[in-house]
Amino acid sequence: MKHSRQHRRQQRVNIYLKTWSICFILLAATGLLGYCFIHLIAMNKYTSSERAASELQRNTEVNGEHSAGKTEDTFGKANNKVIYLTIDDGPSSATGRILDALQKVNAKATFFMLAPHIKVHPEVVKRMIREGNGAGLHGVTHVAEHFYHSKQTVLDEISEDQKTLETVADYHSVLVRVPYGSVPYLIPSFRKALDSQGYKLWDWTVDSRDWELSNGGFVESTINQIHKVEKDGERTVVLLHDREETAKYLPQLLSYLSKQGYQMKKIDASVKPMHFHCYDRCYSYKKKAR
Repeated sequence: MKHSRQHRRQQRVNIYLKTWSICFILLAATGLLGYCFIHLIAMNKYTSSERAASELQRNTEVNGEHSAGKTEDTFGKANNKVIYLTIDDGPSSATGRILDALQKVNAKATFFMLAPHIKVHPEVVKRMIREGNGAGLHGVTHVAEHFYHSKQTVLDEISEDQKTLETVADYHSVLVRVPYGSVPYLIPSFRKALDSQGYKLWDWTVDSRDWELSNGGFVESTINQIHKVEKDGERTVVLLHDREETAKYLPQLLSYLSKQGYQMKKIDASVKPMHFHCYDRCYSYKKKAR
């Protein structure tokens, strides 16, 4: 009987010890699981943070490169709200009113001028430069058979125009627009001659036709062409002429462009030139005359 009681007591002790052992193991396991769980959460947070930081750095580098690309292209497609107004064949009796209209909306233009006209209107040339407009070269005669007679006549006319501008306004320009544009008469050898002297050739992407359209019809034509050029992703260089009709209706065009948020800037030597390409369309004026 005594032995039986001892046996049962020993059994209870064994059960008690086993129970505590199991509890201890469970507690240890639970603690380990908790530790693992907490560690996994911490690792996940670290990985997420690291991933986010890496993504932020990558985006910053990409955006930085993209922004740098826009900054380098001072002319082009990155900012289609920049327009370059160019005015040929002056100066004339209308130039003063053209300058008044530009000044009213804080716009700038670039005037491609003929040497004889510069001599006749020296004060207005000085004014356009003083007010921050661009001044370029357009030759002397504006007669195709004279200007495009040879490589030397092209250089001679532009050189004389340059010297006249320097004498009258103490202003040196390398901006050139040849009469009637560079296609078709400015053949490759003529282009090369201008390049060799450091001149920068400028054509246009919008022809206002202000020399042809009466009663201000060129204003609507110009606006329509500007929108088309923008849609095509081209740079906007507008051809106008220094004449009475243009001076009369130019304020309408400037008012529209200003209200639409366009910046009308001058061209200088730092702006990448825009010119037509021959693509086998250029030929000698003398060849055509035959």
